[in-house]
Amino acid sequence: MHQDPLISQVKLIAEPWDLGDGGYQVGGFPPLWTEWNGKYRDTVRDFWRGQPNTLDEFASRLTGSSDLYEHSGRRPFASINFVT
Repeated sequence: MHQDPLISQVKLIAEPWDLGDGGYQVGGFPPLWTEWNGKYRDTVRDFWRGQPNTLDEFASRLTGSSDLYEHSGRRPFASINFVT
C-alpha cells in the first residue's frame, strides 16, 4: 500500500484486536499505520478509578507507549489514544 500513489497519502488506522489466541496485536502493525491503543484506554480507566499501582503504566501510556511501538522504529504518533 505504501507504494500506491493515492493510498500512501491517506491515514491508515488499524483496529488491532480480534477474538481468539493472539488476537490482540497493538504495536504489531507496520510503519505508515496508526493503531487504536486499547492499552491506553484500559490504563487511563484504571488510573481514574483509583486502582492501585497504575501510575507507572499511566505515565508510559500518556507519553506514547514506547514499549509497544519503538521496537519497530515507530514514533508515539503511531498510537491513537482514546477513552470510551
